[in-house]
Amino acid sequence: MKHPSTWNKSDLHQHLQHAHKLEMWTIPLYLTALYSIKDLKKLKHIDYPDAAKLIFSVVIQEMLHLELVCNISNALGVSPKFSIPVYDEKKGIPFIHPEKHYLPEFLKGYSVKPQALNYNSLQLFCAIELPHPKKEIVWGKEKSYNSIAELYEALKQGIVHLWEECYVGDNFNTKQKNTFNEYHNTKGKNHGFSQKINSRDTALKAIDAIIEQGEGADAKKVPADFRPPKVEEGKEYDASLYKGHLSHYQKFKILLLHHKKLPPVYSATREGHDSVEQRNLDNAFKLFLLEMENDFNSDGDTMRDSFWDNMFNLRDALTTVWVSGSCPKF
Repeated sequence: MKHPSTWNKSDLHQHLQHAHKLEMWTIPLYLTALYSIKDLKKLKHIDYPDAAKLIFSVVIQEMLHLELVCNISNALGVSPKFSIPVYDEKKGIPFIHPEKHYLPEFLKGYSVKPQALNYNSLQLFCAIELPHPKKEIVWGKEKSYNSIAELYEALKQGIVHLWEECYVGDNFNTKQKNTFNEYHNTKGKNHGFSQKINSRDTALKAIDAIIEQGEGADAKKVPADFRPPKVEEGKEYDASLYKGHLSHYQKFKILLLHHKKLPPVYSATREGHDSVEQRNLDNAFKLFLLEMENDFNSDGDTMRDSFWDNMFNLRDALTTVWVSGSCPKF
């Protein structure tokens, strides 16, 4: 692979699109498992079983990570684009091809596909978020990225190298979003980071947050600067802050180790590729992707009201497919 310090503008833009696709690739997997839990739609977030709370908190963080990548992209002249993720056993995790010896025995045998919350899906989730030993990367000798953290490390170096050339300038940096802001450092009261990307430093800090919150980081715990604030006892439950001291990998590993205590899930008793429920899901997902693409390419720091409508419609469509007796497809 090329050393990131030798990248040109096209290389940087291509890697930012890789990051969009990778973050987007995880979200349908996690949502499919989340809404396979029976009767979840009937509950308020505060009443979710612990397993659902853990997964839902990861989904919100993934949306935050996607927002951060889009903010970096817009700052560097890349228009975020979203396409339907491809889940292919032969291709595995997109852009990531870890050496086999990195995968521990208890994670071997996972399947790369949307599925219910179970032992196999949690194996996949742990494999996606698996911590890898930090090492000096000899770019010329590497054929591919071994972990998500390595992809982001390359992006960090590429951004340092090309920031001055690619930054659109303050007058044109008008598409920075601040929607998934549970980690925002409000008046210095809570740990956090600026989500508005307008300097090399803010871009690098955002990538550090993505890595340390679970994307392949070699960390036993999430560093203080990247943890959401602790929820005080008696305060209203906030889904995005649940077990915020844990990384994604730690959350999924806890569920994997306690898989026999997972809540009941719907069964996939029939193929539903051409069912009304699946077609409704197809349409809901396409609208959600289109909505995100339009919003992240629009001026202003908030998503439109239609974004939330499309997000909730996606949740309802996923649940309906499960209730009908089929596993959702994308």
